Amino acid sequence: MPKPIVEITKEITFEAAHYLHNPKWDRAKNLDVFKKCSGYRHDDPKAIYYPHGHSYRLRVTVKATPHPETGFVMDFKALKTVLEANVFNQFDHRFINKEVEPFKDNPNFQTTVENLLLVMWANIKLALQKEKVILSEISLWETPTSFATYRGEKK
Repeated sequence: MPKPIVEITKEITFEAAHYLHNPKWDRAKNLDVFKKCSGYRHDDPKAIYYPHGHSYRLRVTVKATPHPETGFVMDFKALKTVLEANVFNQFDHRFINKEVEPFKDNPNFQTTVENLLLVMWANIKLALQKEKVILSEISLWETPTSFATYRGEKK
């Protein structure tokens, strides 16, 4: 008889700032593509690399067969500790473009919610290996109505 797989989910929030800017493009194209998120300002021709901030919300789901003695897939407190160490401490109250790897060393790697998810997935997945759970899905909200989800899929 197959063992049941159960998913549990934990959410955290953090505050961070960023801008979207392709260094290969001129001011006009950055403004056209990234609009006010480009780090430029329409009303100030000298403005460059101006950040804006978000109240991000991250939802992380892991799955496994519940432990026969505890009934846990994973203790929620342990999952929170993993998220704090591998996301919150890295991103909270940071200027992502200037302070967070791999973005600070690669200005061509855009700080989009999609790319943030890829970085967070890698960090969380590595940390969860010792917990004997499978990272199932992560979703990141940039605003209350705009978010992205990643499930580890590759082409």
